[in-house]
Amino acid sequence: MKLDRRTLLRSVGETVATASILGSAGTATAAGSYTNHYYSGFDYWKYVPDSAGAGSPLVVMLHGCTQDADQFRVETGMNELADEEGFVVIYPDQYNARNAEQCWNWFYDANTVRGNGEAAVIAGMTQETIDVHTLDAERVYVAGLSAGGAMVPNLLAEYADIYAAGGIHSALEYDAADTVTGATAAMEYGGPDPHAKGIDAYDAMEHYGITSLCPTIVFHGTADDTVAPVNGDQATIQAIQTNDLASDDANDDNVDTTADSVTNGQSESFSYTVSEYHDDSGTNLVEYWEIDAMGHAWSGGTAGGEYTAPGGPDANRRMWDFFAEHTRGE
Repeated sequence: MKLDRRTLLRSVGETVATASILGSAGTATAAGSYTNHYYSGFDYWKYVPDSAGAGSPLVVMLHGCTQDADQFRVETGMNELADEEGFVVIYPDQYNARNAEQCWNWFYDANTVRGNGEAAVIAGMTQETIDVHTLDAERVYVAGLSAGGAMVPNLLAEYADIYAAGGIHSALEYDAADTVTGATAAMEYGGPDPHAKGIDAYDAMEHYGITSLCPTIVFHGTADDTVAPVNGDQATIQAIQTNDLASDDANDDNVDTTADSVTNGQSESFSYTVSEYHDDSGTNLVEYWEIDAMGHAWSGGTAGGEYTAPGGPDANRRMWDFFAEHTRGE
C-alpha cells in the first residue's frame, strides 16, 4: 500500500467519541415519528415510519450546499418512500460555522478519512441509529446530493464495514480534491484519473482490512452547470474500478467499463439513459443514470424545491430498488 497524505492521516486519526442521542425536538407525522437529535456537535433528523421495526434497513441522506437536513427531507420526499418500504431515514445536518455555504467538507482529508471529522460524525450517527433501533447492520445505505453526494464515495471506502451501497447524485468521485481550489476545479472540469481513484478507494478498504463490495448508483444531469457532467462519468468509472478489485482482489475486469445493459427511457420531463455494470456472475454493482438536459437538481424531487427536478425519473425509488438488491459483503 502506498504511503500518501491520506495514509498518513489515517495513522494518526482518532475515531470521534460516541455521543448519546439527545432528542431536542420532535414532530409526529401520519405514518411515523420525525425527531431531531444531537451527536458530537451536530444535529440530525430521524424518521422512523410505523412500517419499520427491529431488523429494518437504514438510509442516510446527505444534503447539498445551501440546504439543511429538513429542507433535503422535504425536497426529496424520501420519508414517503420510507413509509412504503419500511426503512428508517436519518438526515445529518451541516451548519454554517463549519462551512459558510453549509456544504459538507468533502474536499478536506481531515473530514473524509476514517476516524476524522465529518465522515466520522456521519458514521457515528449511523451506528448509533442502528444500535438504538436494532436495525439490520447489513442493510445500511448512504445517498447524497452535490456536496452530500461527494461525501458518499468517501464513506463507502472509509467505512466499508458500515455501508452496504451508496447513491451519488450530481456529485464527484472518491477523493476528488483535497483543497478548496482543487474542489472548485474538480467541480468545473472533473477530478483526477477515476481509475487511479478507484484503486485508491480499494487501498483505503485494504488498509482497514475490509475489502467488501461497494455497489454504487450514480445520477447526473447533462446540463448540470454546478458540478460538470464529466464528474458523473468519473464517479461511475471510479466505482467500477473499486468494485472490480473488491470482487476478487484483482484488477482483472471482473467488473469493467463496458456496460452490460443500456436502457433509454423517457420520464415526464426528461429523456435518460441507464447503464448497468455487472460482475461475471451478473450482479449489478454500478448503475449510471444520465438525465438529458437536467441541471443541478434531485431527479424526481418535489415540486417547487430549490434543487429538484420533479419531472425527472424518481431517484428515490430507483436508489432504493438498487439498495434493496445489496446486503453488505455480498
